[in-house]
Amino acid sequence: MATHPQGSLRRAIGLRLRKFREESGITSQEKLAARAGVHRTYIGRLERGENGVTVDMLAAILAAVETSLAAFFEPFDQPVRPRTPRKRE
Repeated sequence: MATHPQGSLRRAIGLRLRKFREESGITSQEKLAARAGVHRTYIGRLERGENGVTVDMLAAILAAVETSLAAFFEPFDQPVRPRTPRKRE
């Protein structure tokens, strides 16, 4: 099965979320989830790159680690083309 750019982007976002969580001194996904108002399994799925995240939810999670969206997205400088369904003829 081919690797899809969206999957690698999700993994990159997950790794960044984990990095910011750990740097902020939040030692567990459960603590971050409580601060952000989401379920701990959601944070786990995000950090593993299994789920996508909306901008609103990302902003809430980043607020819990006292980080801005701008700081979070600094290293993402390559555009990613989303996979779109094929048009029916």
